[in-house]
Amino acid sequence: MAKENILLPAMSDQMTDAELLSWKISAGDKVNKGDILCEISTDKVDMDLDSPFTGEILSLKVEEGDVVNVGDAIAEIETEEDSLLGSIFD
Repeated sequence: MAKENILLPAMSDQMTDAELLSWKISAGDKVNKGDILCEISTDKVDMDLDSPFTGEILSLKVEEGDVVNVGDAIAEIETEEDSLLGSIFD
């Protein structure tokens, strides 16, 4: 098992940030890759953000209404797979 940060991805070349409108999950929830985590709003569109991992949500790092920069962590998850880097940075 590995702890991973879930980062806000860039949905377009021009996207620099997004507002987190609502969480669809809570800390302690188990999610599968592809499950909806939250709804975000960019300057062009509102959309759902899917989980890139399967595992258990450890913490939510931003609150509803927060504006988040692309690449910033929005949540932490304990994945069911070993990290590709192992424990190099632990």
